[in-house]
Amino acid sequence: MLQKMKQYIDHLQAAILDGSHDLLKSVALRRVPSNALPIDELNTTLSAAVRRQIETDIYVPLMEKVHDLLSTDIESEEFALQRKCIRARSRPQTFYGIPIQHISPSSWESAIYQLANIGAYTLPCDKLDALLAAAKEIPALYRVEHPGTDTHLGADDFLPIFIYVLVNAKVPDLLHLQHVLCTLCDPDKRLSETGYYLSSFEAAVSYIRHDLDLD
Repeated sequence: MLQKMKQYIDHLQAAILDGSHDLLKSVALRRVPSNALPIDELNTTLSAAVRRQIETDIYVPLMEKVHDLLSTDIESEEFALQRKCIRARSRPQTFYGIPIQHISPSSWESAIYQLANIGAYTLPCDKLDALLAAAKEIPALYRVEHPGTDTHLGADDFLPIFIYVLVNAKVPDLLHLQHVLCTLCDPDKRLSETGYYLSSFEAAVSYIRHDLDLD
């Protein structure tokens, strides 16, 4: 059902943007001066607005049905993942492969807080924005807590921290969330910064499920 919903939403979004782009652009420019936004940013804004409306009209009325159907398929895996997260929360940052020099004195509190609130959003596009904000909080917090360092967190440094944040954020229905976000993500965003962090989220969930050794 999710895959069919994705195909329909993607097709409808593309059709609306292709057939009504000039009209949408003129409406947007009534509120924003034409020189206020670069054309690429304006197009991104229009695409996001159309996506949000389509998700509101299509996903929201069906989200309980989607949840029930998907939960039936992944119930045992979801339960196992949640139990593993509960057991892993007592482990220190170094257990996750975070080196001493990258340890957060606050235990990545602000990033955990942002990710923990992802359930407050209904639309997949808003959940993706919340995921992106939480992920970007990690390097921002690192710079605040490690002043004077010239070290930047690379992909290999980021993932263990993100796994720690994900485990401790206590996100309910984590596997369900992964399926929904990875399936319904806007195709254009898959090629952007959002896509990178969504792939990191997918990798983090997979690592917790299959590779995190608690014995």
